[in-house]
Amino acid sequence: VYRSPSHWEIFFLSGEILGTNLFGDPVYPRKEGRGRPEHQWSRELSNRVLIAFALGRSVKQAAMAIGVSAPTLRKVYFSECAMRQAARERMEITQLTRLNAAAEAGNVAAEKELAKQIERLRTRELSYKMAGRQSAAEPKAAPKGKKAQQKEAAAGVKGRFAPPDPPPMIQ
Repeated sequence: VYRSPSHWEIFFLSGEILGTNLFGDPVYPRKEGRGRPEHQWSRELSNRVLIAFALGRSVKQAAMAIGVSAPTLRKVYFSECAMRQAARERMEITQLTRLNAAAEAGNVAAEKELAKQIERLRTRELSYKMAGRQSAAEPKAAPKGKKAQQKEAAAGVKGRFAPPDPPPMIQ
């Protein structure tokens, strides 16, 4: 039995977009069937995710910024999630590289901005060293587990509850 396609089926199959929403995302006509269309990777959304990670946002916050769920973000933007820890440093180096290229081309404003940014980064690293904290570039030490903390605390017991000294060695 032949059934003629509905108005929406024709509209969706033609690939037309109804317009854009408040945030600039395309609005497609509703297709008949279950579920929504699968999310597609795009360079623009990839850049938004990377900027969110460079700002120190979590996966959930980055997902909310582009309008998808956290599992979808991990699935579609897996390579961006893999470089999440290094996103800030990579962004800073990319900016400095671009400023350096503009300064080499003779742009005096870029040269001044490059010097300012390098001084800012030096000051940040120096403040980490002076405060006795790890720098942003150094990885944090893995935290001790509960059992390791208990063993360490038990080894330091003094006084009445301290373990007895071992007997002297017999020769």
